[in-house]
Amino acid sequence: MGESTIGIPASDEPRRSGLRELGRRLGQIDEIGVIGALVVLIVLLAALVPETFLTAQNFINVSRQASYVGIMAVGMVFVIAMGDIDLSVGSIWMFSSVLMAIALRDGYAIWIAVAVCIVAATSCGLLNGALSVALGIPTIIVTLGTLSLYRGLGLVVTEASPVSGYGHDTWFFAWIGGRDPVFGVWISVWVMAVVAVFGWLLFNRTPFGRRVQAIGSNVQAARFSGIRIDRTRLLVMTLMGFIVGIAAVVALAFNRNGSPTVGVGTELSVIAATIIGGTALTGGSGSVLGAVLGALIIALIQNGLALLAVPPAWSVAVTGIVIIVAVTLDYLIKRRQ
Repeated sequence: MGESTIGIPASDEPRRSGLRELGRRLGQIDEIGVIGALVVLIVLLAALVPETFLTAQNFINVSRQASYVGIMAVGMVFVIAMGDIDLSVGSIWMFSSVLMAIALRDGYAIWIAVAVCIVAATSCGLLNGALSVALGIPTIIVTLGTLSLYRGLGLVVTEASPVSGYGHDTWFFAWIGGRDPVFGVWISVWVMAVVAVFGWLLFNRTPFGRRVQAIGSNVQAARFSGIRIDRTRLLVMTLMGFIVGIAAVVALAFNRNGSPTVGVGTELSVIAATIIGGTALTGGSGSVLGAVLGALIIALIQNGLALLAVPPAWSVAVTGIVIIVAVTLDYLIKRRQ
């Protein structure tokens, strides 16, 4: 009586059943894959460079490096889940941040300079959406052009030189861009957390988020169900610009330099973080939490390469490899489903 019919002690059956149930529940977590990848990467780097990697200061720096991409990845979740891609986020970041730096240099109050940055970035996103809707072409094509347009405008207004000559002793730079973490965490990371919570609620708990996913799943079905496709696309692209503006404000406060070279290649990291985090490249689904974790993975990869003394150029190459792997896995998973 002490043995089960399959030869396993009866006392072990509840424990095995509990493990199976735990495995089933873990499998239902959308972000379980990216969480596992993050853990594996941390363990690997801890084994390779324990002296330099396993320090509080290094983790603080990695979180700050991930925060700017993480903030923008929240907006990219909406764009990709809708079935589009925005290639201009790095250029919007550069353009809006140098306008803020110019406003500060010319003596405007900090709140006006921040407003200039946010309004400029939001307007760029609005223009992306308006062009896509008006011309009836995919956003990826529009932003392929505006990528150069916004960066070119930034080079024009700065005369291709960093913007300097403005004070860094205001409360804004002391708080938002303070070099000392708050409770061990950079202000930019706190901002990323707030943006992520807002993005998660908007994406998962509002009719707007459901409309975005419906359009990405089947645009024709969404149109027949009464969803205003053009209006939603316009709002999503405007939201993307607004979120980029937030990242630009925080980044300028920390870097304290209105550089016309900032943001080059950032769009690749933002897209990679979003896809790694579980947002389907084909549209229809997405994960805000996964996008933030994806940004952490990219930052850890770049940090690990630096600690291993790998040439900086490889960081760009590895980002490209990560994108290829993520897109391939996304395609294979969707095809199997």
